[in-house]
Amino acid sequence: MKKLLLIDASNLLFRSYYATAYTGNLMQNKEGVYTNGIFGFAHAMIKLIDNGYTHILVALDPKGKTHRHLEYKEYKGTRKDTPPELIMQFPLMEEYLDALGVYYYQQDLYEADDIIGYMSKHYKEKFDEVTIYSNDHDLMQLLDTNVKQMVSRKGLKDVEIFTPEYLKEKMGVSPKQITDYKGLVGDASDNIPGVPGVGNKTAVKLLTQYNTIDNLYQHIDEVKGKLKEKLELNKEKAIFSKKLATIETDFDNTIDFNKTEYLGYNQEKLIDFYTRLGLYSFIKNMKIEKENKKQDDFIVIKNPAEIRVILGNECFMHLEYFGKNYHDASPLGFALIFSEISYYIPFDIAINSDAFIKFLQSEKIKKYVFDLKALTVILRWNNIIIKGIEYDLLLAAYLTSSSVNQDEFRDVCELYHYHDVDFEDNIYGKGAKYHLPEDKIHIKHAIDKVSAIKNTYEDALEKIKEFNQEDLLYNVEIPLAKVLSDMEYIGININPKSLEEFGLDLKQKIDETEQLIYDLSGEEFNISSPKQLGVILFEKMQLPVYKKTKTGYSTDISVLSKLKPFSPIIDLIIGYRTYTKLYSTYVEGLKSSLTLKDDNKIHTIYQQALTKTGRLSSKEPNLQNIPIKNEEGRALRKVFEASDGFVLLSFDYSQIELRVLAELGDVKNLIKAFKNNKDIHEETAKLIFKKDNISRKERSIAKAVNFSIIYGKTPWGLSEDLNISLAKAKEFINNYFASYEEIKVLIDKNIAFAKENGYVKTHFNRIIHINEIKAKNYQTREFGKRIAMNAPIQGTAADILKIAMVKIKDEFIKHNIKSKMILQIHDEIVLDVVKEEEKLVTEIVSNTMMNAVDFNVNLLANYSSGKNLYEVK
Repeated sequence: MKKLLLIDASNLLFRSYYATAYTGNLMQNKEGVYTNGIFGFAHAMIKLIDNGYTHILVALDPKGKTHRHLEYKEYKGTRKDTPPELIMQFPLMEEYLDALGVYYYQQDLYEADDIIGYMSKHYKEKFDEVTIYSNDHDLMQLLDTNVKQMVSRKGLKDVEIFTPEYLKEKMGVSPKQITDYKGLVGDASDNIPGVPGVGNKTAVKLLTQYNTIDNLYQHIDEVKGKLKEKLELNKEKAIFSKKLATIETDFDNTIDFNKTEYLGYNQEKLIDFYTRLGLYSFIKNMKIEKENKKQDDFIVIKNPAEIRVILGNECFMHLEYFGKNYHDASPLGFALIFSEISYYIPFDIAINSDAFIKFLQSEKIKKYVFDLKALTVILRWNNIIIKGIEYDLLLAAYLTSSSVNQDEFRDVCELYHYHDVDFEDNIYGKGAKYHLPEDKIHIKHAIDKVSAIKNTYEDALEKIKEFNQEDLLYNVEIPLAKVLSDMEYIGININPKSLEEFGLDLKQKIDETEQLIYDLSGEEFNISSPKQLGVILFEKMQLPVYKKTKTGYSTDISVLSKLKPFSPIIDLIIGYRTYTKLYSTYVEGLKSSLTLKDDNKIHTIYQQALTKTGRLSSKEPNLQNIPIKNEEGRALRKVFEASDGFVLLSFDYSQIELRVLAELGDVKNLIKAFKNNKDIHEETAKLIFKKDNISRKERSIAKAVNFSIIYGKTPWGLSEDLNISLAKAKEFINNYFASYEEIKVLIDKNIAFAKENGYVKTHFNRIIHINEIKAKNYQTREFGKRIAMNAPIQGTAADILKIAMVKIKDEFIKHNIKSKMILQIHDEIVLDVVKEEEKLVTEIVSNTMMNAVDFNVNLLANYSSGKNLYEVK
């Protein structure tokens, strides 16, 4: 059965975009590329293709004006401008269709409707069935005995199929009468006027009696009253509206019918597309075609005595475990490859073999793994210290592709076009269905993983060499992973009593603030509900409305900040949100985390392969976001304590990013100020205000300008931050660049490099991809430029901290130091220090941080000590 599918591309992409856009939570990949429209588009395309169409054509609207605009300049004039977040997804749609193997066609002056009309008229006789997929009612004029239209209500779960008979039943008109119908009622979405005052029922009644507009006007004297008057007065509008609504089915074109035959997708291109956009769920549902090659057999070791025979001096290795948090996960077994032979050793057998324990602990036996940090921590919890790890696939992949999905082994392999390993969800399930499968399934999965480590090894190293990242991999990231594994295993002490007291104090503040809000508002309501809060503030209390969303009034922090002068209730609401967030995220979150090992310690997981710039983040729990901007947040730090007989030491780089900026740009005035230990913000103020005596306010402005450059803020953003005019913000930034000319040169150089290569580099060759820099949309390109400005600075600062952490560990080993690094937050390193070692540790860490890298700019590390984190910061 031959079936032709004709798809209105813009209609589908717009609907896909707005299906989620109304929530305000637009999907983005790690590079900041918006993907919510393309996600819905791809989902629909896959569902449609599954219906067995033999031929498919996707019709695109032209990039410029249409022939209808030439006849009627107000055509579609009432439509709002297309959001830039959607505009940037149109080229993605074309790229997706190429990978999907679906033919698409676009022609100047002619709309998608016209292309579909041409195909429908000229090729319907070749097919048993022609289906038009669109919600545009104009296309219903094309319906015929074998031409139907599929209209979706909720994706493809709820569709309405229009045939000529169903159209007549539903709307009271035939396909041939659709243009006449539009001529009478018009079309607000296309700004087609029609006859003012003629609605659906009147139009249907007239067409039932007279069939066409032409025939109606031939019998206009039969129409009575005001209706006749309206029709006569607007005759030209009616006839012209019908013409505008009529789809062109005969025009010169270069449509290649042979390309409409659907022969399937390009697996490699499609997987690459999904991977770059972070649409991993589509890859999971693909029927991956495996290469026709013999899979290596593997041997399952069933006795500890057998292990000694297989061990060699070098191997690829993977430890498979079951559990979302590897601190308390269940290790299942080791998959290993020695001399091209694959083995699987169940964990209980492996750890009962002295030979295998010695193998794991041997520095001389080289081991090539995936996620050495997780492997090291799991073994530490089983009293085994692994050594000899030379290579980590996860870290190698992260360095060359910062958008890698670190939580999915398969996605990492996809970077090297390797598909012979399944997704974790397919093996273990997810959510309520997360479970341990039968042995043969997870054993085969472990073998597939170790094979992937081996088979991608050469490609991964080739990419590392291509970007000159050997030093970054072998001397920074891999040693750092070992440092972080120690920190995770050691953990940081929590005082349960202090945490309980902090929680009780917060609870009291929540209750008191809640009551004050009720008193000021005059009634009780759900303060955490934006909808109810909006009614109280803007309807009952009549406060100024600054922003509305599709769901009601906006009560986000930007709105509340503007409302502060109008009522004391605003400060209370902001306070209430702070207290409740602290309680739910930290009090309850930390209590939950303490049950992990029941040792009164927090054992976080550092996410080393997550951020684009190389900064560390953490989870389970997230210790990177411990608040310090308000007293309540700072008070939380009191619960993090030193071990008995120890003291906490905190070291952090002073103005590290400004120093990096000075170094990367060789900024003479900045370097001079840093070398002379000047107040850098005051020195900047002197330059941009062109005077020597600087007020506190002027210093604050200079500080904001300094950091606006680092974080790539626009003049508009700076004006918002400082509550000054846009012109004044531009003046400050222009004066800044005039004073630090080298910074402007550095920024322009980075932007030019990013435009040419699609990425920027840190001082240490970390690659930060910027897909936005080549986007067709102006706003997206500007966003890419801002990333190009600040990413090398932030990334270099992150690299310096990592290098320092690695060198500190080396120094501790050299001096036999018992004190330990236990926490890393932003630019801060926290250590649990034996009191007798405090002086020596302070000297070692300070000197190491200040001399971590060979820079012209002097690096400065501040430090403080105390019994808890509150005292050291």
